[in-house]
Amino acid sequence: MSKPYTEILNITDPNRWNCVKLARARVARLPFGLWTIADKKKIINDHTPDKGSVAIMNVGLPWGHVGVITHVGKNHLTIKEANYKYGKVTERHGRPVDLKIIGYFNPDKQTAS
Repeated sequence: MSKPYTEILNITDPNRWNCVKLARARVARLPFGLWTIADKKKIINDHTPDKGSVAIMNVGLPWGHVGVITHVGKNHLTIKEANYKYGKVTERHGRPVDLKIIGYFNPDKQTAS
């Protein structure tokens, strides 16, 4: 595994303290009640990354983490996220395995799998 590249984008966004709130501000159909990694796993409905989907990550246990996919490359993704770095909005680039992504919520798909 390699360490994903991280860039700090914002330190004043009102949602910078909560990854779910930042993701919901960009993906309005993101379900509510996403407190723990178990809650986040329940909304996984895709295993292929798409721009605009929400990546569910197995970090920050027991809470887990989410970020919005802003770019899908041949071998890497770019995600925008809040509070991965304390109180900051960041963008990280890396392979899904290095970002610890376990699945995706695609707002264009109806049901969880």
